[in-house]
Amino acid sequence: MYKKIIFFIYLAAISIASQWPSNDLPQMLFFPHMDKLVHMGMYAGLTFLLFWAWPKYFTGRRQLLPVVIVIAYGFFMEFMQRYGNLGRSFEFRDEMANALGFIPGWIFWRWVSKPKKEDKKAMNDGVAQE
Repeated sequence: MYKKIIFFIYLAAISIASQWPSNDLPQMLFFPHMDKLVHMGMYAGLTFLLFWAWPKYFTGRRQLLPVVIVIAYGFFMEFMQRYGNLGRSFEFRDEMANALGFIPGWIFWRWVSKPKKEDKKAMNDGVAQE
């Protein structure tokens, strides 16, 4: 249950950060387009937390559902920036960075959720004994 709570807190944080007026945000760009890496990182975190909060649901063919969720949510946030009248604007490159954030988030989930060597050995020993 706590995993789902963490997911929804993170979702709220992304929503608030995405709608915050841009002139109130810190301008800490160390190189051009650094904000795209920030977008990608935020949505990588969203992807990871989706899989982490619902690990049994997003398996098999449903493993593709988070792609749709991440892209749709990123598009919705960009759309809200355009029409939310908070001094933000829709930017296609931001949406692409949001969508591409799925890839590192999914890779990290696969790495973290992979059975450890000792777990595999225990499973194989259990099968061999039966």
